Amino acid sequence: MERLCKQAEDKLCTLLSFLTQLPGELEMIADEIDNENLRNALCAVAIESNQYASELNAQLRSLAIIPPAPGIFNLEEELIDKSVHEAPKEKGKELLTICEKSEAFFSELYEDVLNDFFPNALLKNMMQYQMLGIKSAFMRIRFLNSLRFLN
Repeated sequence: MERLCKQAEDKLCTLLSFLTQLPGELEMIADEIDNENLRNALCAVAIESNQYASELNAQLRSLAIIPPAPGIFNLEEELIDKSVHEAPKEKGKELLTICEKSEAFFSELYEDVLNDFFPNALLKNMMQYQMLGIKSAFMRIRFLNSLRFLN
C-alpha cells in the first residue's frame, strides 16, 4: 500500500482532532437550546461527528499514521468563539452563524484533504461521504433553527 505524503497525513490528523472536539461543542450548544427538535438535531450531529472521528481514526491507524494527541488544535478557539462574537444579536442568529461557520470550516478541511493525491480509494470515498454528511447535518440544523422562530 502506498504511503500518504507527510502533508496529507498532517491534514488528516488536523481534521481528526477537530472532528473529535465537535461533539462536545455541539452538546454544549444543545444544552442552551429550548427547542427539542433543534436540540435533538444538534445531538444527532454530535453522534455523527463522533462516528466520523472513529472511522477516520481507524483508517489512519490502518495506514500506520499516529493520530494526534487530543487538544493540540482548539476547535472552540478556532471556530465557536469567533462565531459568537461575529453573530448578529437577533434571535436565533447566533446559532445560524455558528452553523454557517462550522459548515464552511469543515468543508474547507475536507476539501483540502481531498484535493491531495490519494492512493487509497477507500479513505477517499469515506472522506467524501463524511463531508456530504456534515454539510447535510448543518443544513438540517439551519432549517430547524429557522422554523423555531416562525411561530
